[in-house]
Amino acid sequence: MSEREYRFQGVYPALVTPFDENGVNEEQYRGLIDYVIKSGATGIVPCGTTGEFTSMKFEEKVDCIRIACEAAKGRVPVLAGTGAAYTGDVVKLTRRAAEFGASAALVVSPYFLKPSDKEIYDHFERVANNSDIPIFVYNIPQVSGVEIHWTLVDGLREIDGIAGMKDSSGNLVNLTTILVRKPENFQVVVGHDEVVLPALASGCDGAILASANIFPERYLKMQAALASGDLKEALIIQRSIQRIIRIFVNHGGGLAVKAALNMMGVPVGLAKLPLQIGDTLGYGMFDEIRICLEDLQLIPRGEVTFKMGNRSLVSETYPKAVGVVSDVVEDLTLLHGEALFGSGSDTAHVDLVMGMRSGPMSSALENAGKIIPDTHASNIIKDLELTTVFAPTVTITSEKHNKMVYEVAQKAVADAIRRTITDTIIPEELIPDLVIAVNAFVHPSAVNPTRVHINNFISVRHALRRAIEGRQSVDEIIARKDSARHPFAYNP
Repeated sequence: MSEREYRFQGVYPALVTPFDENGVNEEQYRGLIDYVIKSGATGIVPCGTTGEFTSMKFEEKVDCIRIACEAAKGRVPVLAGTGAAYTGDVVKLTRRAAEFGASAALVVSPYFLKPSDKEIYDHFERVANNSDIPIFVYNIPQVSGVEIHWTLVDGLREIDGIAGMKDSSGNLVNLTTILVRKPENFQVVVGHDEVVLPALASGCDGAILASANIFPERYLKMQAALASGDLKEALIIQRSIQRIIRIFVNHGGGLAVKAALNMMGVPVGLAKLPLQIGDTLGYGMFDEIRICLEDLQLIPRGEVTFKMGNRSLVSETYPKAVGVVSDVVEDLTLLHGEALFGSGSDTAHVDLVMGMRSGPMSSALENAGKIIPDTHASNIIKDLELTTVFAPTVTITSEKHNKMVYEVAQKAVADAIRRTITDTIIPEELIPDLVIAVNAFVHPSAVNPTRVHINNFISVRHALRRAIEGRQSVDEIIARKDSARHPFAYNP
């Protein structure tokens, strides 16, 4: 029986869990909790889906919840994830959470074995009857295997001790039905990052989100905008973060969020096996997270020195993703970068070299334009301040393919180079001295010019950074030896 009142307010990060060889890395975990609270989080959720609770031993979960309650120090409430497939484990862990001072428990529906509605009901009734803290029902059918339908919620909300639910399904039809039927004292929070705006606008009391590890304050501003009736401002906020949260939702969950935090200088380590960078979170998506963070101004900027023989140039505003960018680019004579992005016939594969005009790149300029006359008049991109040689990697097969290559993909290359200069990845002072040669793959069957442009744009941005930063480095390849296949292959 729940003895304490609890009211959910604001935005809680579904915390990632830093691990080491002994279990939970307490120092990093406390550092993360301090970071999110200072960033505006109004509560925290240890041992949730983003926290990899299904990969944790029971005692690791106990440690995780204990550390979270101690680190919160009464500053914000702790909604402890105590879910498990076995009802008895949930009861035991919920009791421990209450002992540590958690305000409430977040309990996922029993997963994997796909229990019936009756079994789900009995599960939550047993947990609530044996708990001294309120219970929040957690609906995430895409991983649990069962959906908690609004008809079942009608019964669950009547159980003494069940105070609310977290809905991570993304199913707005089911969610809005729950919202219009619920009594005032039953709390509902959204847990699917991509639908936060419509869920809050429909009446959710708050949000528990993976991406709130990164920017909880943006969701609080969204809530404030909605509360004041400023839907336009709320929409601007959702759109500004939609690209990165889509990656978090679809590419590795906690692994992707950890990659972002590490790049921002908040160390949280890697995910537990089997999740790996290069697999669940592909190399392209890893680099796209970095670019999204740059665009959101969440990557620290600092000095990088570019060396050109006896000459050097210092860029003071280079976006320095932690653990990715070194302080010195040793030699600009000749650099190579490669990237792949997209799928199917719209896939873009870019292979580029860049370097000083006075070095081997002079040969690229000499040979520019020496291509089959009936293909295209010139492969030097016009109206681009930085001299760029462009060529396709496959034979042009049709007039439509020719347009995709020399209008769509070539424009994407030019747009990406301009943006890379704007991003200060290429300092403006170096523009007169550099030459870039880009080989771009455009599939002969490509039909969607918008996706061809987007994928080539992204690939060039990635490839330029990789070239300048010398990635993948030998150290990077060794560190990722468990997923050490060719990083740009179409399939593992």
